[in-house]
Amino acid sequence: MKIQLYKVNPISGGEETELYFELSEGENFERTKFTVSAEMFFELGFSTAAVQAADVSRETYEYVTFLAEKHAAVKRGIAILAFGDNTKKGLAGKLRTKGFSREAAEEACDFLAEAGYINEAKNAALLAQDMAEKKLYGAKRISAALYEKGFGKETISEALAELDVDFAEICRARIRKMGGKVLFAAPETKQKAVAALLRYGFTYDDIRAALGSNNRQRK
Repeated sequence: MKIQLYKVNPISGGEETELYFELSEGENFERTKFTVSAEMFFELGFSTAAVQAADVSRETYEYVTFLAEKHAAVKRGIAILAFGDNTKKGLAGKLRTKGFSREAAEEACDFLAEAGYINEAKNAALLAQDMAEKKLYGAKRISAALYEKGFGKETISEALAELDVDFAEICRARIRKMGGKVLFAAPETKQKAVAALLRYGFTYDDIRAALGSNNRQRK
């Protein structure tokens, strides 16, 4: 099969470039068009001044195909991010549901993160602070929630380390919301209350501190 690049057309004020190809084999031929970013076009090394069709290899053609898909994924990713923050993992999943390949989706997300469209460290820190102060979660519950949202372990650890909260105070607020220290007066209600606090992500130390030194629990 013979593959020729027969037209190059800069668009969007030079930010994008359309590439027109003709694939022929005997009497059969097909024409295709791909759109890539100016940066991608520069990487390909094609000339905008070419006035005659230029032969390209199948490998080059397939690479252009991938770059065009990646470029489209980047644009779709920006549109998705306009509606709310996403992790790289979460955004890649959304792009795949839109029909993009795994490789194109992941590379698009890497590009968006490097360009500053995705700031996982900042987003994780804000979510962690919000879950502690508004949802009254302990550190373990916050960590699990961030992991479910697609944040990596290192990002989660950094977010928890940056938290400016006292989990004993957060636990005390959670106890008040549950009904107060009266829940710990009887063995049966005490056991249920401790189990609930553990599910909210608090440690035994958090619970002891929240109840005061005279209310010690055994692990």
